[in-house]
Amino acid sequence: MKAMKKIVLKIKYIIVLSVLLVSVNACDSALVDINEDPLAVTSVPAELLFPEIIVNFSSVRSIEFAGLNMHAQQWCGSGGTWLSRSRYVLGVPSVNNGWTTWYTTCLKNLSLVEQLVEEDNPDNQYIIAQAKVLEGFIYSNITQVWGDVPYTQAGNPTEYPYPEFDSQEIVLEGVVTLMDEALAILEQDLDSQIVTDSDLIFNGDKASWIRWANSIKLKMLMFIANKKPDEVSAQLQALVNSPLIVTKDQEAQLSYSETIGNENPKWTFINNYWGGNINLWYAGRPLVNLMKELNDPRLATYYEPNSNGEYFGKWQGYTGFTTISKVNANNVLADTPDRYSTASETYFLLADAAANGFVSGGLAQANVWFLEGVTLALDYYDGTLGEIAQADKETYIASLPDLTALTTNEALDYINDQHYISLFGNGLEAWSQWKRTKSVDLDIPANAGATDVIRRYTYSSNEAGSNINTPTGLTIETKMWYEK
Repeated sequence: MKAMKKIVLKIKYIIVLSVLLVSVNACDSALVDINEDPLAVTSVPAELLFPEIIVNFSSVRSIEFAGLNMHAQQWCGSGGTWLSRSRYVLGVPSVNNGWTTWYTTCLKNLSLVEQLVEEDNPDNQYIIAQAKVLEGFIYSNITQVWGDVPYTQAGNPTEYPYPEFDSQEIVLEGVVTLMDEALAILEQDLDSQIVTDSDLIFNGDKASWIRWANSIKLKMLMFIANKKPDEVSAQLQALVNSPLIVTKDQEAQLSYSETIGNENPKWTFINNYWGGNINLWYAGRPLVNLMKELNDPRLATYYEPNSNGEYFGKWQGYTGFTTISKVNANNVLADTPDRYSTASETYFLLADAAANGFVSGGLAQANVWFLEGVTLALDYYDGTLGEIAQADKETYIASLPDLTALTTNEALDYINDQHYISLFGNGLEAWSQWKRTKSVDLDIPANAGATDVIRRYTYSSNEAGSNINTPTGLTIETKMWYEK
């Protein structure tokens, strides 16, 4: 990615600047006047905070919450830490690191971005809009992991030292509002700067930020529609004709590279500690079985055949298998991106909305969007080591049913199965969409001490120990608000 190396190397500098800013703001004004150092740093350009926010956000998704691939049961842990994750042993340090990084490093710095813009150059509203989109997307991840979380009182410790935990309903609706606020700015022709080189996602392309904001809004509305379809159908219908992410080159992602220091964090982990051996992760039984049933040509892209030349998925939490397929190493390379929002996802969500009657077109329109989603999901691997032969793609698409010949529930099963398959390697999204749709039957892991599939993470012990408003009585099996 353009300027990636230069930008990532700025992060330590940014952290120092952030600390200095806090120190300066904390000083008594009289002391500042007396002891003022004309060379001291008192401000930092808002755009320089973006790389730290984006890189740290994705690092949590890639490393601290890599276990979500196991919770979605597309991957399986082979042993050690990853077997524990398969058995719902979440790891207190990982949970604490994820919570602290997303709230403190990411959201707090986004608040600082807005503050700096308003103080230094309030005309730069496009930067405010970019910050709002990132804020909303981060909150969408936070609520998918924990459910009820601080939102309306978060980020203001002076007024709210013990922030209340808002319901997931409020958080999801809040993300929609943030997207609307961002779009109201981005859709104007303003004399405003926009973050470019420090924008590791779109390099300052305003049209891309508009598409991403609409795509995030679409996803949030589909979660809300699971419980309140009548309240969001008009908004969903309006999005049908709005700019959305609909091609591979429009996708929102953090790109990595083979340049030292800019590699995918998961690849760095296995390269540094496991000699590049990806035997940490096996194939998950539900996804393997679904793909075998459909003769899905992505099997060889996702997994490696076992010693018998077959594809065999592992039951979560079990040990002792000798003929298990492994996750294909080509899915965890130095330049494997962290994909935030994809074109295929857009079409699967639209197809889901049409089949459910949330938007017009019925099963006929759903079928069009469904096929677009499958095609894009297959084409994603073009030009990569996992590329699928064109003939195999065409055969697979031809084998899929015409949704208009099915019942609504049957059509939704096909749509949501393909959506689930397309999210391979993106554990948080695959797990979240499973909770919304229940597209496949997941197993209760062996030795997990659970009676149901995991729905949420336990709260950070640091937060629980310092915030008297942290909810109690919830378990990892407590369903999300939007679940039917």
